[in-house]
Amino acid sequence: MLDKDGYVSETNATNIFLVKKGRVLTPHADYCLPGITRATVMDLVVKENLILEERRISLSEFHTADEVWTTGTMGEISPVVKIDGRLVGDGQVGPVTRRLQNAYKNLTDASGVPIPTYREA
Repeated sequence: MLDKDGYVSETNATNIFLVKKGRVLTPHADYCLPGITRATVMDLVVKENLILEERRISLSEFHTADEVWTTGTMGEISPVVKIDGRLVGDGQVGPVTRRLQNAYKNLTDASGVPIPTYREA
C-alpha cells in the first residue's frame, strides 16, 4: 500500500522491510500501524549489529531490493520472494531474513508465553 505521496507504507495487513547492500530499511510509521512485531524486529536488527533505516521508500526500491520480508503477529517474519511478478534478489529467502528469523525464534522461545494448541487444550 502506498501513502498519499506514493511511497510504500505497508502491505494490506503487515509491516514491510527490505535489505539493500546490507542495510535494513522500513517505512516510517506515519501512514501505517506501528506494529509490535515490527518494533521487536527493529530492535533485533540493531542487536544483530545491522544498519537500520526508517524512512520513505519508493516502490522501485522494493523492486530492486536484495531481500524483502513482512512482519505481523501470525506470520512473524515472512519472506517475500516476488513483488509485482518480479523476483526479489535471487528469488530465495536471503541471509539477513534467515538471521532475523532465527533471532526472533530465539527471543520468543526464551521470553514468549506458550499458547496451547487445540490438541493440548
